[in-house]
Amino acid sequence: MAAAVISYLLLLLVHSTFTTAFSDASDHDAKNLAIRVEESSDSPSYLAIQFLNLGDRTEIVAVDVAQVGSLNWNFMSRKNEGESGPAIWETNRVPSGALQFRVVVTAGFDGKWYWASKVMPEDWKSGEVYDTELCITDIDIAMETDYSFEL
Repeated sequence: MAAAVISYLLLLLVHSTFTTAFSDASDHDAKNLAIRVEESSDSPSYLAIQFLNLGDRTEIVAVDVAQVGSLNWNFMSRKNEGESGPAIWETNRVPSGALQFRVVVTAGFDGKWYWASKVMPEDWKSGEVYDTELCITDIDIAMETDYSFEL
């Protein structure tokens, strides 16, 4: 039994190493990740955003925002944590100037940082959609594979 558990743990380790290496073009629409500024946003003091074109099998679990060219990142909070529907990320510590974002995207067991170096202009507006120029093609292969073990 111990050998089966060790084998299973090794399989999980190998699986997590390769989780984000696979994509299926027929299963994932290869559009750039976009940011929609929510109507409740109030420039320059409050920013609420929603990510578009992420795909069904991945999730954004952390978002940071900074002024373009700055290393002073501010985290954003998930407004509707635990609720169904699209995630809304918000902050009342909005940097001045054009904005860059970095996000952690999970696909199965792994998380991967993505950095969009210039997304929103200094004069961003609520209701607008901005292209990150990032194309997230990671998928959760755990959803594609049936791991059945006999112990």
